[in-house]
Amino acid sequence: MTNIIKALCPPILFQVLRRLRHRRVSSSFAGNYPSWDQAKLDSSGYDAANILETIKNSALKVKRGEATFERDSVCFYHVEYRYPALSGLLYAALSSGSRLSVLDFGGSLASFYSQHAAILSSVQNLRWGVVEQAHFVVCGQENLNTRVLKFYNTPAEFALEGTPDVIFLSSVLQYMEKPYQLLEELLQLDAEFFLFDRTSFNDGDDRLSVQTVPPSIYPASYPAWFLSWSKFLDTMSSAGYEIIMEFPGTDPTEIGYYKGLLFKRRSTH
Repeated sequence: MTNIIKALCPPILFQVLRRLRHRRVSSSFAGNYPSWDQAKLDSSGYDAANILETIKNSALKVKRGEATFERDSVCFYHVEYRYPALSGLLYAALSSGSRLSVLDFGGSLASFYSQHAAILSSVQNLRWGVVEQAHFVVCGQENLNTRVLKFYNTPAEFALEGTPDVIFLSSVLQYMEKPYQLLEELLQLDAEFFLFDRTSFNDGDDRLSVQTVPPSIYPASYPAWFLSWSKFLDTMSSAGYEIIMEFPGTDPTEIGYYKGLLFKRRSTH
């Protein structure tokens, strides 16, 4: 019966159905806002209490072994790795003599670390610090802190315990009100590597939209940038960093595109 239906229906119908099904589980982006304040008026914000509670419940399931990992609060029950970003971290570890100190800025409740802990544990001297909003930090310190994993309120607080080898931003920079100001602050920490994952870009100027999350994940919406690709590259290059790895993102969008990048500080020799 399925084969008969496929034979009778035009291919374009299946393309439409796939897109509609995909949209139910994917975020949508809209608008070209002139200011952050105006975008906030059309969104609920990332600091909504329901978001933390949803992510916390999923993170604790992972900790108890009831799920393999969580991403954006959604639990997964099979092994799945983000190989490009993971390879960037392992490259940094090899470059540092199997030492890896990671400042995971905006890392939620350590979702990336938890997803890849089995492989990252092979690094002999691993330190993973998540810098997050205060209520995430309190939750992480109360429920998830280990010898390797810790939560911090600011990058400066992390740096008091040592300079990071890698500053890691996974789907983070575009949600900052002033992303370039944040970059300038992080660049002051003098890390050897910067790793960006799931970061949204635009070939023109910076574009500010509002992202709406599907209710199946959690009901929320928040401002989201599509950063100017050329401006972003100029910022990193001017600070003395060069791209040594670039990989495409998989997040769907109809505005710009997603990329991942590993930057290394240029040698002065």
